[in-house]
Order: sequence, then C-alpha cells, then structure tokens
Amino acid sequence: MAKKKRNPNLSQETLARARRELYGTTGPIVRKREEAPVATPAASAPRQVPTTTDLHAQYAYVMSDLRNMGILAVAFMAVLVILSFVI
Repeated sequence: MAKKKRNPNLSQETLARARRELYGTTGPIVRKREEAPVATPAASAPRQVPTTTDLHAQYAYVMSDLRNMGILAVAFMAVLVILSFVI
C-alpha cells in the first residue's frame, strides 16, 4: 500500500494566511517562491450585490416549485391517512 502524503493541496499564500489566522500573528504575506499574480476579471471588477427585486425575478420558479411540492406532500399524506383507515 502506498504511503499517504500529508502535503495539503493549497497554495503557499493560502497556507500562510491560514497559519496567521490560527496563530494570531499579523504580518505581511511572505511567498517562498516568486509567482506572478494572476489577474482574474472577477478580482479586478467590484462585486455587485443583487437587489431583492433582482433575486425575486431570477428565482420566481423556486416558489412555484416549493408550492407544488407542498401540495404533493399534503396529497400523499391524505392518501396515506385514507389508506390507513381502509386497510
């Protein structure tokens, strides 16, 4: 059986931040090897917070699905109660 590695699959920056939070030290992030920071479009643009009206418009189908599941659950429970008296 192969020996398991104990090396986490995380970047050095993430590990350094986790260690700082764990041990309560505050200091600059020190990278062991030089890495070119990758600029992602999401990181460069400010994050937009959707309003409640946007969320209601995008997820209107969820309420109808929940209503349909509730109706089905009540109908199945009624059938089970009726069957319990019949059988």
